[in-house]
Amino acid sequence: MFGLLDLLGLLAPVAGAALAVFYRRRLGGAFPFALLASVFALIASGIAMVSDRVRWFGGGAEGIVERMEIGAGLRNLFLIAAWVLLLVAIARSRGTAAPGAGVRR
Repeated sequence: MFGLLDLLGLLAPVAGAALAVFYRRRLGGAFPFALLASVFALIASGIAMVSDRVRWFGGGAEGIVERMEIGAGLRNLFLIAAWVLLLVAIARSRGTAAPGAGVRR
């Protein structure tokens, strides 16, 4: 059950990348930033999965805690970078949509 939840959590950034690719015309100049943010979020999810598995190898309680701290720190750095890139994408997409994008007929 937890493996399925881990897999769904890992695939969430892939869904974000798919949405960015689908709406790339509407995103205009913000598309590269949105796609890069999805890649960073995917890396952060991968780090979380790997650090959960690796923390049990070697050392005692101190080694486990140290690996947990390193994994959490790296994951948080990548998530912060993804958030910053999403904010840049939002700022760049204001008023830069392709002509006719979002107009339904």
